[in-house]
Amino acid sequence: MPYRLLNRLKRWEKSFFFPVIVVFVLVTFTPPVCSGENPDKKGEWEFQVAPYMWALSLDGDITVKGQKSDLDVDFSDIWDQLNIAGMLAFEGRKGNWGFFGDAIYADLGDETKVDGIRIDPDIELMMITLGGFYRLGTWDASNAPGGKAPTVTVDALVGGRYTYLDIELDIKGPFGKLDPQGDQDWFDPFVGIRTIWDFSERWSLSLDGGVGGFGVGSDFAWHACGVIGYRFSLFGKNNARVVAGYRALSMDYTNGRGNKKFEWDVTMHGPIIGLVIQF
Repeated sequence: MPYRLLNRLKRWEKSFFFPVIVVFVLVTFTPPVCSGENPDKKGEWEFQVAPYMWALSLDGDITVKGQKSDLDVDFSDIWDQLNIAGMLAFEGRKGNWGFFGDAIYADLGDETKVDGIRIDPDIELMMITLGGFYRLGTWDASNAPGGKAPTVTVDALVGGRYTYLDIELDIKGPFGKLDPQGDQDWFDPFVGIRTIWDFSERWSLSLDGGVGGFGVGSDFAWHACGVIGYRFSLFGKNNARVVAGYRALSMDYTNGRGNKKFEWDVTMHGPIIGLVIQF
């Protein structure tokens, strides 16, 4: 590849390619983990699904093919590159035992030109999160007399997160056409704790956090999330909640070395909003 074209592509990588990768490498906050439900239907199975949106920003460092770049990407940059995304979270529980999951597919990329060179990226992400939890118990959070006291419920969490990222670039310029591509995938186990604070029949607060990676995929990963929920009736009595809050997810993953090195050391954070439906 001629030297001038190579320099142009390097400039483009810094202004477009790296932020695009950052947007969707790990764009999940596992809503069932962050927004669990407390009521128990006397030993019957309970299920919930949760469509959601995370207005995330990203801070950290990423290395692709040995080239390192600092990241400082806000939500508006991410939104401009989005083509299509599908996200569905779910949770089930019977008694003290339960399971949760999250499936995500995303596609992004917007044609751009750098010094007369047309670059048309196509970036796809598939992420699957699965895990289980055990309800340690529910306790009164206040001894105030009269009325129903607020309660706090504590769940122990364990699970794993698989991420697959595929990148294809269609580059056309005065020197012909190039079609480089590559993919990355990894699996991260994690453990954590979730607390659910029920203040009234309508209002609740869910807080959770955990750590993962442990060298299996990422060297280290952590997450923290807090959402406030308002319960209302949707085709049933008090069977839905609107949730809103803030989420942070950080991972440090490395693969390869030299000019084949890929490194992801990034913290994703931002406000979240979703709808949780119980049945």
